[in-house]
Amino acid sequence: MWITPKLTWSSTDYYNYDDLNRVENNTKVVAELVGYFIALPSLSFVVNRDMKQIDFADSLNRIENNQEVLRQRITPDGWTSNKLDWKANDSFSYADARRLETNIKLLYEYYKGNAEAIPYCGAFICGEEVI
Repeated sequence: MWITPKLTWSSTDYYNYDDLNRVENNTKVVAELVGYFIALPSLSFVVNRDMKQIDFADSLNRIENNQEVLRQRITPDGWTSNKLDWKANDSFSYADARRLETNIKLLYEYYKGNAEAIPYCGAFICGEEVI
């Protein structure tokens, strides 16, 4: 289920485990939508973080790579390039948080609109001419 992303990140905001869970949940939702259109490689998601868990550069790389895979078919207007080379001690800022949330929202809006336009199997789609 899609969770409304936070798009108003500022330098005074704090990023925590709930925020990463939301980003990964939403990335998983988009992956399900993209799966209607193309076959995807196996992607992994972590959506059960708690305050006892610390994420490292490899987690950020996985999240960014997942979004990059989902972007391969279409790059929506407003997309900001992913950072695919997180290393230990790289700083994570509000701009990174905003990028993650905005990018996945752009993909969601694109694919959600297209998935809703797919006719159901067995449905008759025809004109309404008067006989």
